[in-house]
Amino acid sequence: MRAGFLAMAAMAMPLALAGCEAPPAVYVDGGYVRLNPNPQAPSAAYFKIHAGNEPIVLRGVMTEQAVRLEIHESVTQDGMASMRRIENMEIPARSTVSLAPGGKHIMLWSINPTALEAGKMSFTFIFSNGDRVIADAVIQKAGDDAESDHSSH
Repeated sequence: MRAGFLAMAAMAMPLALAGCEAPPAVYVDGGYVRLNPNPQAPSAAYFKIHAGNEPIVLRGVMTEQAVRLEIHESVTQDGMASMRRIENMEIPARSTVSLAPGGKHIMLWSINPTALEAGKMSFTFIFSNGDRVIADAVIQKAGDDAESDHSSH
């Protein structure tokens, strides 16, 4: 009798857990780095950040493959376009926020030549809930894409 009960409990367990699925976690994808034609000037990295069921804040980004990086935002004020550094970025629940040309992006100074040869870089995104998400970005050589970017400021 006990063996029968255990067998039935084992079969029922997946059904019981089906309604307890974990909320989707934050993830980052679509990464690419657009090199600046002037190697002395900063380049820019772009990604898509996808939030789970709770709002989250991007607190920082790191890479070991550049001397320095900063998160920037392109702004237009009184008809003048400029950029400013931002420390945190809110990601609303169940949304996707793009780091894209003409908007928020990651500025990179002095990219490691080994990363340039490999054609990709790894970044670690640090979030307010303690998550650290690693995402790769393909390196595009200057002129690979005619789309306008903001890596030349």
